[in-house]
Amino acid sequence: MKYIEGLHGLKIFHKKNVVALIKDENAAKEILRRYKKQGLISHVRRDLYVATDLASKLSIASKFEIASHITPSSYLSYHAALEYHGIAHQVFFELYVSSKELFNNFDYDGISYTFCKSQTEIGIVNPLTDSLIRVTDLERTVLDCINRIDLSGGLEELIECFALITYINENMLLSYLHHFDKQFLYQKTGFILGYFQKEMKLSDTFFATCKSKIGKSTRYLTDTHESDTYFKEWRLCAPRNILSFLEQGETP
Repeated sequence: MKYIEGLHGLKIFHKKNVVALIKDENAAKEILRRYKKQGLISHVRRDLYVATDLASKLSIASKFEIASHITPSSYLSYHAALEYHGIAHQVFFELYVSSKELFNNFDYDGISYTFCKSQTEIGIVNPLTDSLIRVTDLERTVLDCINRIDLSGGLEELIECFALITYINENMLLSYLHHFDKQFLYQKTGFILGYFQKEMKLSDTFFATCKSKIGKSTRYLTDTHESDTYFKEWRLCAPRNILSFLEQGETP
């Protein structure tokens, strides 16, 4: 039992961490086997483990901490990041986890962990109050979700989430947009965030910059059936009033 305190301090760990603690690989394997059998630790996947509460036998690591340790580069993204930042309208039982290293999707303790290919390392943070978590910051999260509306829970969920944001750093948004360098992303970002300009405290200059980058192509925000209205300002086809997804009484 002398290693339990050390494993509880780690909270979530790989087999290599236990080998480093015990200094003997065979002994580490035996400890893991024994502790797992006794319910002192729980096996998440492959060589990933979590310490458990000694009374309840439940994991002491949160789903966000687990997601952040699947691979060396994994981090919460898309709707999982919205949820972590406290602006998700619905809590899903699927977490989107981005990573440079491929991992197979898996379920643990009622949560599905789904792989997404990491596109860039910018905007990934370790929150000061949650050192075991890696997550996209709010600005990167917003742009990622606009870029992949399907991974944000769909347009209705996206609008519900964005309605909860009271401030966003437009300089960071523009920096990330410049990094991604996608005309369609400028187009969608300007269009969607235009509905929340006052709430998010975005300047007219921000939207003028987005507008200057959209090119001449007309695109669809969602599928051709749902996006039935043309918005000339953004050269974009979209649902007639995306704010209609908000609760009754909201006005454009």
